[in-house]
Amino acid sequence: MSLFRIAVILSLGIAVMPSDEEQQEALYTRAATAAHWTVTYCDRNGQQCELAGDLWHAFLRKAQFAGKLAYDVAIRTSADTAETVAPTGPVLATDRGTLKAEDLRPDWRAEPVQQGDI
Repeated sequence: MSLFRIAVILSLGIAVMPSDEEQQEALYTRAATAAHWTVTYCDRNGQQCELAGDLWHAFLRKAQFAGKLAYDVAIRTSADTAETVAPTGPVLATDRGTLKAEDLRPDWRAEPVQQGDI
């Protein structure tokens, strides 16, 4: 979201705030009551919160399994490919075959600035 959109939304939010002190106090009381009601939801509905907690833990276990599965498959696939394509061990500067340093440098990168050019 752009900075301009955020400024517009905040401005609209501030513009709809009441200017009368009685209305401000009433809005403050309603907001405080709503916040208290939201925070104490599990005190009033313990069984629902317990069930939601169990569902959340099951979801987390499934997400952890899915992440581990994706990671293992990616590692196994890349290891299978790497064994057929590249030698094991680190790639040294001498293992580049016929490539020179100029061949490895990207074409889009600007020339380095020399001390005398400044």
